[in-house]
Amino acid sequence: MRKGVLVLLLAFCLSILPGDTPGHANATGQSRPMMSLSAEFEGGRLYDAGGVKVLELSGTYRQMGRQYGALLGRDLQALYHVAIEAAFSREKGIPMERMRQVAQAVYAPYPKRYRDILLGMAETSGLGLDKQVILNAMEWIPKIGHLSYDQGHCSGLAAWGPYSSGEPLVFGRNNDDDPLFRDFAKFLVVAVFKPCDGSFPVAVVNYAGALYVPTGMNSEGLFLEMNAGPWMGFALDRVSIFTTLFSFLQDFASLSEVSRAFRGMLPNLSSIVNAADSHKATSFESSLSDTRPVEPVTDGLLAATNHFVGSSWSLAQVDDRVGGMTLKRRSNLLSLGETYKGFFSPETMMKVMDIPLENGGATVDGTIYQVVAVPKALQFWIKVPGFREWTKLNLAPLLGKE
Repeated sequence: MRKGVLVLLLAFCLSILPGDTPGHANATGQSRPMMSLSAEFEGGRLYDAGGVKVLELSGTYRQMGRQYGALLGRDLQALYHVAIEAAFSREKGIPMERMRQVAQAVYAPYPKRYRDILLGMAETSGLGLDKQVILNAMEWIPKIGHLSYDQGHCSGLAAWGPYSSGEPLVFGRNNDDDPLFRDFAKFLVVAVFKPCDGSFPVAVVNYAGALYVPTGMNSEGLFLEMNAGPWMGFALDRVSIFTTLFSFLQDFASLSEVSRAFRGMLPNLSSIVNAADSHKATSFESSLSDTRPVEPVTDGLLAATNHFVGSSWSLAQVDDRVGGMTLKRRSNLLSLGETYKGFFSPETMMKVMDIPLENGGATVDGTIYQVVAVPKALQFWIKVPGFREWTKLNLAPLLGKE
């Protein structure tokens, strides 16, 4: 019986590997995305969407990793050189052994399926496992090493209902960091993971080779993005909240479903996760000891930056190392929400997210990339300031919804 089940599972995994032609219908009648096919490897595909690289990965987790590594091998090697060898080692003077220690601390608590992806990447990228694991931790090497961690980064704004005047919920997100990450932004990738284990397909926006979810959306239209919370240090003996968000997107179909999961979560660092589906958005504020949902102040508008706003938190947790910039950015976004009440669309949200802090918006010098999402339509718009303007991605075909 066990042998028969394994044979059936293998047949299912092989059957979902894509084999159709871009721009045409596949065997299930689903049309392919309007993207230019750049390369294929073992069932995985690399597309170009107006300069944005998009991966479509299918099969087991090891197979998806092999596809990722082969299709983006040059990017992975180039980013390793630019970030790890040039920026961190030569310019910042971080010892390679220290980077290896940080990377292993990030990697060790990864669930097996995500370690399998990294292992698969290492087999085909030309980096090998040691370098692949270090590249995966590129955002954490300067932060955990206390070399670079500027408080007050990332902004999120969601509008729906009376604020969108009948339009679907739209979410805007600025991913902010130390300006040194601008040099890495040209390696931004949208990777769509479609494992054969029955979980939901997930689209992840991140640097090439970074296997976790700072911004992502699944095939059911559940959208998650994470902002840093008030600084409280790291708990490196816990599973990374970023891989937890990956698993949440794979396992839950709606805001109401994922809300129950958040209530039982203890993160490895202080965080503010903004979640949305096609109907509503909510923030989840996490200290190292508790996670609490924070409902929107007004129906139809949610704004979150990098400080806790929930009234149930103690003053110390709310105010711990909160700078004026995070307070100002949230205030600006709430004000802009009222200014454009009834008119929010993807175009309006892009306009709002582009307004600089000094002009009443939330964009700062450290805004590395920006995402606007419409969960109902399974669409992203992505911008990398100074490198790429807003680019629309219709992810529905890749996520199996067209």
